[in-house]
Amino acid sequence: MTTTSRSRSAGTLSRPARPARAAARPETTSRRAALVAATSLVAATVLSVPATALLDTADATATRVVVGVGFLVVAALEVLVGWGLYRVLHERAHSCAYAALVSRAGYAVLLAAAAGRLLWPGGDGVAGFRADWSLALLVLGVHLLVTTVALWHSHEVPGAVVAGTAVAGVAALLGDVVGPWPLPDVVPGAGPLLPGVFGGLVLLAWLSAVCGRAGERDAG
Repeated sequence: MTTTSRSRSAGTLSRPARPARAAARPETTSRRAALVAATSLVAATVLSVPATALLDTADATATRVVVGVGFLVVAALEVLVGWGLYRVLHERAHSCAYAALVSRAGYAVLLAAAAGRLLWPGGDGVAGFRADWSLALLVLGVHLLVTTVALWHSHEVPGAVVAGTAVAGVAALLGDVVGPWPLPDVVPGAGPLLPGVFGGLVLLAWLSAVCGRAGERDAG
């Protein structure tokens, strides 16, 4: 009996331990975060441009509700954009990346409050939305400049992306403080949105490149 017990114990001890679950590789984490940010940027742009175009006709209750809900969805997407940018940049530029996340979240909160003006009774409708939206766009300009610093500190982002983001941030601030830029009004009423859209396209191109590079490293 003693010999059998010892054999069983030895057999139990000799069983190979299950390998611990491997932690996600940094490349995989960056790729997922970049994918979330890029997808959210595309969706936010696709929703915000037509919603802005409908503002001039948002006196009707139904249209006002559609536009308000649309901007609420955009605000939620902006939080995802900020989170994705933070996850991509935080290892090499933690403080700046965190500031970029906070400023993007601040923009999202102000945009949601502006959308509430269109949805709540007594919210001053389109006039109230535009007043709050102007402040939100100012914060977006600050976010783009803070993101520029984070991109520069990471030492891995092409200079064209850093410069393009900086130009978009300055344009957003000047457009809000000085007045709209004399640009062709391709989409009615969307002039104030153009600097943010330009900055989003610059970041989208870079995030797409991050996804591609991370995918190649994972495959290798």
